[in-house]
Amino acid sequence: MPVVISASTVSQIRAIVITCITTFLVLYTFSDFLHLTPKPGPANVEYPPPTDTPAPSQPVEQAGSKPEDGVEHEIEEVPISEDVILHGVSVFMPDNFVKHLVLPRMSTEDTTWLTYLSEDLNIIAKPYLIDPDKSKIAPGTLTVPVNKGREAQAYLTYIIEHYDNLPDIAIFTHAHSTAWHNNDLQLSSTPVMLLELNYRRIMEHGYMNLRCHWNPGCPGWIKPKTTEFDDQKKEEFFMHESFKELFPQEAARDGVPDMIGTPCCAQFAVTRSRIAQHPKERYISWRKWITDTPLSDEISGRVMEYVWHFIFASPSLERNADKAVYCPAEHVCYCDGYGYCFGDDTRFKRSAEKRDQARDLAERLKAAEEGVGREEGEDESWRQEGIKQWKRELKNMERDCEAEVQRARRRGSDPKMRWGEVGGLEFSG
Repeated sequence: MPVVISASTVSQIRAIVITCITTFLVLYTFSDFLHLTPKPGPANVEYPPPTDTPAPSQPVEQAGSKPEDGVEHEIEEVPISEDVILHGVSVFMPDNFVKHLVLPRMSTEDTTWLTYLSEDLNIIAKPYLIDPDKSKIAPGTLTVPVNKGREAQAYLTYIIEHYDNLPDIAIFTHAHSTAWHNNDLQLSSTPVMLLELNYRRIMEHGYMNLRCHWNPGCPGWIKPKTTEFDDQKKEEFFMHESFKELFPQEAARDGVPDMIGTPCCAQFAVTRSRIAQHPKERYISWRKWITDTPLSDEISGRVMEYVWHFIFASPSLERNADKAVYCPAEHVCYCDGYGYCFGDDTRFKRSAEKRDQARDLAERLKAAEEGVGREEGEDESWRQEGIKQWKRELKNMERDCEAEVQRARRRGSDPKMRWGEVGGLEFSG
């Protein structure tokens, strides 16, 4: 018996189909507002068009993506993953570069943190004892000729002694495991910094200051032609004459730059080819300058602190002024250098402000717990209730900050998202 479908049934089916299609289109259109947009994985993330992001060796005050006309750029969603990426875990593919880690150290400094570095990093430690007891030096101990110039004496001694047998990458850091001048997002930890570092960025760009934060040092920290002494940057007053003594040919050809800037504090990595662009004799002359200059240990070392980027600048930069300022955008340094990608400069700074607020609250809480500012006759129960409230607020703030860091690290684990944030000129794989 043939099946007969009435006209009314056909109309009902058509109505149902149309309703389903309409509902889908409405949901799709308003999915951003409803938070239904699927998180893109590697298969559906598109590379954005190349940007005009300057190379890291160029003098810039800001690099990377910026909002235009007050409108923020669209940011790709975080890759589909809720896994926590622990500190000290790299988001980058392993490499086979040979690396030396140059560590100037005092005899009292503990460097057992070197054991935290994985053998897979292929890092060979080169600790230089800068205050040796001549009567107790063990055979094979690396030392410096004289204890002057802070870390610069050891850095130059390493280069002179290894000039004919340099590794792919030479890393220069201080010997302490934590320091205020290390990167905030990496717990101010030297081993975490080295474990998370993108060594391909160094090979790609030739040189990298390991500190991402601009303050102090960028964009124009040192003004060599100043006539006023600033106790916060004592080296500035002596930089003009020091520059001419250190770089006589460059100064004669192009003058002393008006501005010198780079993130402090003399921790960087550089390739073999960048070191070799100067003959060994120049490094010997720079070490001799440290030894012979009437400037103190502190001042001579701080002068050198602000010229390493000039020494190892890209050979494509000809003008002294172009080589004198090395200030990659903080979010670019964190994203391509360590795999913390917040999306753009605006989002990075917003996150940094939240972390600053959390630190400020933590300091005020500590002071309150110690009784600082307590007034006579103040209701103690009321004060303790206020402390409890601050603790709750701080816990929430720290939780939110850590959540943002984890989202940034998950973005950083995706090469396409790193490329999208930093641009083609900065991206190094």
